[in-house]
Amino acid sequence: MCILHIYFVLLALVLPSFGTTPRTQGWWVGRPQPYFAGLPTNLTLISGQTAYLTCRVHMLGDRSVTWMRVRDLHILTVGRKTYTADDRFQVLHSAKTDDWTLQLQYTQPRDAGAYKCQVNSDPKIVRNVYLTVTDKRVLDGQLYRMPPTNKENGEYGTYILGGKERFLQAGSSLSLVCVVTHTKKPPTALLWYHDQHVLDYDSPRGGISLQVEKTGEQTTSRLLLSSVTTSDSGNYTCLPVNAPTASVSVHVNSDELRAAVQQEDFILSSSSHLHDSPFLLLLLLVFLLLLLLLHTPGEVLSSGYSLS
Repeated sequence: MCILHIYFVLLALVLPSFGTTPRTQGWWVGRPQPYFAGLPTNLTLISGQTAYLTCRVHMLGDRSVTWMRVRDLHILTVGRKTYTADDRFQVLHSAKTDDWTLQLQYTQPRDAGAYKCQVNSDPKIVRNVYLTVTDKRVLDGQLYRMPPTNKENGEYGTYILGGKERFLQAGSSLSLVCVVTHTKKPPTALLWYHDQHVLDYDSPRGGISLQVEKTGEQTTSRLLLSSVTTSDSGNYTCLPVNAPTASVSVHVNSDELRAAVQQEDFILSSSSHLHDSPFLLLLLLVFLLLLLLLHTPGEVLSSGYSLS
């Protein structure tokens, strides 16, 4: 009897819950709520380059993504549409991805600041991306002057591994390693220049790889250029911001020049072997002397017969 009573009590507690919506908390209950992926929120580049500010939104559904400039609260894009007269701005999105990337071409120092990616969900979700644009003219000036040492910010030293000149054949790869030592904090940025042109992933040349490694009091940057040509010859400069620069001179030889050099080396090598081998010279003199003796007696007899 007691067991039957307990059964009816449990049944009375369970039956009222049928047909009702569970009050469980969590975005996955009911309508899915969008959320941002954990992507970097800081982008640093040089004026003139193209900025790509990425906002990745999962579970977006039928909501829209808005990009806004925080400085003046100016709406730049909503969904795929652009709402600014500045044609440098454009939103990039593919149906195959969850990325809504704000593209800004021909960046200028005035473009620096925070940009807001906003989703019109309930409640709204917002993510700020911070853009830093370094004036290229300032960096160009650092190529020709050594920054003063500031002991409060630490002391820096910059050098490129290897000699001051590199000689390569066309089609090979160029690898340069720049090391920056610092007593306090590392440089905020480290750039590579080919003559007056900045080298990065967006360079028209293509085939450029850049790697930066920070360990303790040393920052190392590796530059790799694949399949070099004669146009890759020139001066390569490692430029850490607010630190001394280091340069190397690179010479890329074409296949024609290499063949000419090898031909010249062969001729010089052959002549040097003759000069360095007295035995060969002696044999050559003996051979010439034998030829002279073989022809001389006949000429003498013929001349003597005519005289008599």
